[in-house]
Amino acid sequence: MTRIRGTRWGSSLVAGAVALAAAAVVVAPVGASPVAAHGGTCSSGVHSLSPHGSRVYPEVGNGGYRSVHTDVDLVYDADANRFLPGNHVDLTEVATQCLTDFSLDFERSSADRKAGPRLTVQSVTVNGQPATFAFVKPTYPGDPNGDDDPDPLAHAVSNHNPVGPGNPNPPACSPQVAGDGQNGRQCPANKMVITPSSPIPDGATFVVSVAYTGKPGVHHDGDGTTEGWFRSNRPHGDGGFVTTEPVGTEDWMPLNDFPTAKPTYDFHDTVNLGRTAIANGELMTTNPPPPNPPDANFPGGSVTWVWHSPEPIANYLVENSVGSFDLTERVRNGITFYEAQASSIRPGRKAKNIAIMNRQPDITKFESTFAGPFPFTTDGVVIGLPSASFEEEMQGKITFEGGRIDVDTLYHENMHQWFGDNVSESGFPMTFWKEGFATLGEYLTTARSAAG
Repeated sequence: MTRIRGTRWGSSLVAGAVALAAAAVVVAPVGASPVAAHGGTCSSGVHSLSPHGSRVYPEVGNGGYRSVHTDVDLVYDADANRFLPGNHVDLTEVATQCLTDFSLDFERSSADRKAGPRLTVQSVTVNGQPATFAFVKPTYPGDPNGDDDPDPLAHAVSNHNPVGPGNPNPPACSPQVAGDGQNGRQCPANKMVITPSSPIPDGATFVVSVAYTGKPGVHHDGDGTTEGWFRSNRPHGDGGFVTTEPVGTEDWMPLNDFPTAKPTYDFHDTVNLGRTAIANGELMTTNPPPPNPPDANFPGGSVTWVWHSPEPIANYLVENSVGSFDLTERVRNGITFYEAQASSIRPGRKAKNIAIMNRQPDITKFESTFAGPFPFTTDGVVIGLPSASFEEEMQGKITFEGGRIDVDTLYHENMHQWFGDNVSESGFPMTFWKEGFATLGEYLTTARSAAG
């Protein structure tokens, strides 16, 4: 990830560093719970995977299960920027303890009424059986009174640890405004606690299905940036542009929103006729897919785009943009490269973008001499029109905002496919690790250019 024209987070040698980093950084099993089952008894899964005292997104992640696979079934009206009836996700999990209940991260609403989400959960099932659910405020990780601590001081916003005067606790969530203006206030209720009809045994595989409708949106961070589902409205009602690091995926779908929770994904996106849906992995339908007949959701007809990612994807790398895109693909050195850019970009800019996108196979081959074989079956670029806070290394579908791409940033984001995407950090404070390797990718291109 980079800021606009900059870095957001502040050879054998590289290969050795990768091996050491992989051993040092990915230290916990995917989705592992910090709480062990006791004597086979059943209990709640914890509501955070962050360590005690964390002040960098302490509210995210969920314990008691391991994320295995996610089916995303979007029914999206691009004209209205709304998820319609039938929209749902199916999350396949494996319990790591006997669970009476468990949680997901889902930011259904925001104080930003224009760009924030406005989503409503219609129903939840676990293994096909109706389940109850409630939205609660996060609790600071490691609270000895548990996630249901009745003390309001256990559910406070802050940039600092402790929260501040009158509250000696660590923060329960990060602020959503720049500065300290929210410090000490109550966290929003973004923890979706699901109680199945009967406890889930330790080691059991279960599928939780969440049906929801409404408007997706963006998350606001404490540094003033935003991420998530950006409305694309040029031309009017174009669709959505998705770029989500570090936690914005929960502003358009419920999930275990933590870097170590890396399920595989399948996407079935039913959208307005004439729109293109672009997600991670391999395109499994024709381009464009055959039209669906008109129905109550889409009186003018629709199409269903199907994408499949055989490789696991970290929480902030899930791509699913919808709009009027020029989408092409080609195979180089056994890797399928997808190139997409907003159709309404002016022709001269399009041509410049294409010339840079066409360099990606060569860039990938060059970086593989330092980083090792490319870790995925696909790579690619998505250039959207909305003004987002940054470009991002979405897995196999690198996003560029504002309708343009540049070479140095492409080298940076493409290097992330090895560092950050394939090998992910164990928590958000480790972001510097993968950004360092990506910045190395920029230095390598400078050296390559200097060498002629």
